[in-house]
Amino acid sequence: MKIGLLNCGGTITERYRDDGTYDRLEASDLVALSGAADWVAYDVDPVDSCDLNFASLCRVRDVIRQDRACDAFVLCCGTDAMEDVAYAATLLLDRDRPIVLTGAAIPGGEAHSDGARNLADAAKLAHAMPRGAGPLVVFAGRIFDPTAIVKIWPQAIQPFGPETAIRGVVDADLVTLNGLGSGTECHADLEVSDLEARVAIVTETFGPIAGFPGVTGLDGIVLASKGAGGFSTGSDALLREAAMRIPVVLSTRCAHGIRVNPAVSKYAYDRAHELGLTTRGYDGLNASKARIRLIVELGLMKRQRAGGL
Repeated sequence: MKIGLLNCGGTITERYRDDGTYDRLEASDLVALSGAADWVAYDVDPVDSCDLNFASLCRVRDVIRQDRACDAFVLCCGTDAMEDVAYAATLLLDRDRPIVLTGAAIPGGEAHSDGARNLADAAKLAHAMPRGAGPLVVFAGRIFDPTAIVKIWPQAIQPFGPETAIRGVVDADLVTLNGLGSGTECHADLEVSDLEARVAIVTETFGPIAGFPGVTGLDGIVLASKGAGGFSTGSDALLREAAMRIPVVLSTRCAHGIRVNPAVSKYAYDRAHELGLTTRGYDGLNASKARIRLIVELGLMKRQRAGGL
C-alpha cells in the first residue's frame, strides 16, 4: 500500500536545540522516521496545531485530490488541536481513500520519540480500514472516533479519551477495529470561501453570562453551558434576543458534549427551545466541535442561497 504523508506540523515535527529553540522536521524526515519506503511526502501546513484552520484542511484536501497514486493518507498534526482537526476532517475531506490522523507526545527529533510507533500504527490502521470509511485517529495504540475524541491530559503519552471514543487498538502490530467513526456527514464540496462564518463560543460559569458579544459582528454563537445544558435564568434575555437574529447553539463546557436521553424530557433543553436555541444535530459535540459544525452548516446555507440566485 502506497501512503501519502500529510505534514501539518505539531510536536512530531519538532527538533529541539540545546538552547531550547527548535526547527521543524519536513515530511520527508517523518517518512524516514516511519521507516517506510513506499510513502509519499507532502508538506502541507507544518505549523503549531493551534494555527491550523479551515484553510489548512482545504489545502490537505487539494493535495489528496491531486495525488492519484496513494492508496491512503496519514495526516500528522499537534495533539492540542487534533480533536478539532479530526472532526473537521470528517466533514470536509473526501472518503474515497482511508485517512488516519496521528502525531506524537515527544518531539520527533528526540531519539525516544513515540512518533515512529504512531506512524507505523497509522499505516497499519489505514490498511485495515474499509473503503468509504471516515477518518480515524490512532495514538499510543488506541484508535479513536474523531467525533468523540477529546484531549484529556495536556502532557501525556496517551492524552486522549474518553473510553467511549475508542474504536479499536493496535497491539503487537495487529489492528483490532471494533467500529468506525460516528460522523456520517461529508461536505467535501465546500470551499474556504464557504467557511468564513464568524462564530463565537460564549461560556457561562457561575451565574449569568458576562461580556456577551455584540451579535452585529457575528454569524452565530455557541453557548458552552453547564453540564447537560444548564444555564442561568439571568441569561435568558440575552440568549432570546441573540437567537432572534443569528443561530445560537446550545452546547456544554463538558469535554464530551451533551448527551440527552430522548425518552425523558430535559428541562434545560425545553428552555433552550423556548428561547430559540438550536440543539438538533449537536448531541455529543463539545463547544469547540459545535462551533466547527455550525460554521459548516452556515457554509451550506450560504451555498444554497448562492445557488438560488
